[in-house]
Amino acid sequence: MNRIALFAGGIVLFMFSSCAPNDQPASSREAAPDATVIPQTPAVSGALSMNYIDAASALAADDLEKAKASLTALAAESTGELQTLAQAAAKTGDLAAMRESFKALSAVATSMELPKEYAVAFCPMYKGGAKWVQKKDTLANPYFGKAMATCGSFVN
Repeated sequence: MNRIALFAGGIVLFMFSSCAPNDQPASSREAAPDATVIPQTPAVSGALSMNYIDAASALAADDLEKAKASLTALAAESTGELQTLAQAAAKTGDLAAMRESFKALSAVATSMELPKEYAVAFCPMYKGGAKWVQKKDTLANPYFGKAMATCGSFVN
């Protein structure tokens, strides 16, 4: 019985130590000798591309081909996470799948520098809520397209 208690205590101690925060900065941690170090590319940098805006407008108009072309162009000019998400959205085969991928892309895009005539909009009805960037005029919801074009509001 003592061995079981000691073993269980060891497991609990191991679990707590593996979940403990590491206060040491990532740059000063030593990698294992056989670990590959991959340089980190910033996920977001600079101002938002007009190709993103064009993709949002195309999705709002239910235009799959124009959205795909805009997302492909966005992927070609981007790097890091933005590029990966734009590529994934461009490779989808239908509007529903593209809109779902566009939600993840928009999470990154809404944190970028926006031109002054653009704002972040929010639709509370699309899959738990979704944001996007568009001109500060009449809403054009890319998640519901023509079916619910003005669903949402500007949040900044």
